[in-house]
Amino acid sequence: MNRGDTFNVHVDGKVLTVCVLGFYNEEYSGEEMVILAVVNQDNLVHVPLDDINAIIPQNKFLN
Repeated sequence: MNRGDTFNVHVDGKVLTVCVLGFYNEEYSGEEMVILAVVNQDNLVHVPLDDINAIIPQNKFLN
């Protein structure tokens, strides 16, 4: 599982699209945790990276 991966999960008979946003280690147990976002298929947009780079200056966000 890598940052940016999307996959479908079945929860209560519904299919949800989930995207991996990042990872961190839980402070007390040290267990690796994953940060997920549920994506609404109606709002999912595929945009070429070059188009995003043209409208968002590279120094305006952190990775």
